[in-house]
Amino acid sequence: MRSRIIRLAATLALLLSAVLAAAGPAVAAAGKIQGTITDEVTGQPVADACVTLGPPVRCFGAFGSNPGLHTNTAGYYMIDLDALSASDGGTWDLYFLKDGYTMLFSGTFMSNGGYTYNGHMSPTLMPPPPPGPCTNSTGPGIAPPTVVPGGILGRHAAWYGQSGYPTLCAGQRSTATVAFYNSGSIGWVRGRMGEVAYLGTWGPEPGQDSPTALGGDGQLGTPNTGWPRYNRIAMQPADYVGPGQTAWFQFTIVAPSSTGTYRLYLRPLIEGAAWLEDYGVFWVVTVR
Repeated sequence: MRSRIIRLAATLALLLSAVLAAAGPAVAAAGKIQGTITDEVTGQPVADACVTLGPPVRCFGAFGSNPGLHTNTAGYYMIDLDALSASDGGTWDLYFLKDGYTMLFSGTFMSNGGYTYNGHMSPTLMPPPPPGPCTNSTGPGIAPPTVVPGGILGRHAAWYGQSGYPTLCAGQRSTATVAFYNSGSIGWVRGRMGEVAYLGTWGPEPGQDSPTALGGDGQLGTPNTGWPRYNRIAMQPADYVGPGQTAWFQFTIVAPSSTGTYRLYLRPLIEGAAWLEDYGVFWVVTVR
């Protein structure tokens, strides 16, 4: 009787092992990407900062009508990768955007069971406003289209929304943000001639590769607002922007000394290779 019980127990153990082997290893949870964003100067939390995760979460928030994902009052954000049906071990990057701050880029990272990124956003340095009734303001952002082209053979870009148009006092500065979606089949590589994406000045104002009074690098009479060159407004911030990914370009503009309405037209290009699609993107700057 005892031997029969032992044989039965052994048989059940073998059956259980076979069932577990057939089921295969458990799928690891992708976890959460989370963290806290603070002001680099004051150390205080940065609330209501627009958070993007690439790919696939895109957020404009204050830069458009999509409420998107934002940091809370404690500067905290959280993205549940399991809710996105993402696989563990994926590669991601984060952008944080808020008016009055320089865009923060996390760099590319791999999430294994989750990832924590805590960052510091730098306030945009602006001279104090002059006395009197003149005040600076920024209009509503322009939201991205619901559908963009993709998978086009070769080098291509599609406009994907931008921040609003500023009204500035003379000499005041404003930070602008515009997104372009890589709708082609070739990635953009930062720092590599013939593969790096820039924004270039375009017509009708100021004209292709022409200087402008709204920004530049101090050359050819342009104000020095930190542009890569007088006719190159911004360079892609990420090291690599693959097909189907979005590049967030940010740049500083300054109000000329004379009141009036100024326009800055821009167009994306791959430096040393080709200009990309012209979507007629421009900024209107009103100087009071």
